[in-house]
Amino acid sequence: MVNGIHYLELVEPIKQLKRDGRLVEALALCTAAIEGAENGREGREPAPWYTEQAAIIHRKLGHRDEEAAVLRRWLKVCPPERREGSQIKARLDKMVD
Repeated sequence: MVNGIHYLELVEPIKQLKRDGRLVEALALCTAAIEGAENGREGREPAPWYTEQAAIIHRKLGHRDEEAAVLRRWLKVCPPERREGSQIKARLDKMVD
């Protein structure tokens, strides 16, 4: 839950904020949703969509280090067998190349 709202219900508000060009606000919701996804993962990988969106927003804002950090955060909490082949890992690898 994020401020009384299940993190899965934040998808549309994040999309709308991005459409409206309110990237900093969208990023704040993504960050809260990432925490919710991590807390609700029950030993599985957290939902990657929020991390992908946060990375996209960081890229648009020119925050390359923060983009890499959010991708690494997901990989750190993801079970090792689910890391390879993930879009998150591919995005981070592309940044490093």
